[in-house]
Amino acid sequence: MEGGNHTSNYLVVNRVEVLTENCNCCGGGFVGSHGGEKALVAAVSGAGQPYFFCASCGDNIMGRIQSEEARKHYVWDWVVPLKQTKAPVQPG
Repeated sequence: MEGGNHTSNYLVVNRVEVLTENCNCCGGGFVGSHGGEKALVAAVSGAGQPYFFCASCGDNIMGRIQSEEARKHYVWDWVVPLKQTKAPVQPG
């Protein structure tokens, strides 16, 4: 975290992973409500890990994709905020 920016952790439901970054397009965070929000996931070959986009950016991206072959690399998923229930254990 640089410059005082705070990044929250989110659980990506269908992919079952923890997302620790904000939207890869606008840099904004995901909705902090308990219900979560939809997110667009882009699986780009050779990238090593997928890219996540907030609902607004995802809608914009999907509206611009013209190739059905390109659409195969994107899937909608759901992210929900993770709440830390207790303080992390300090080593030592």
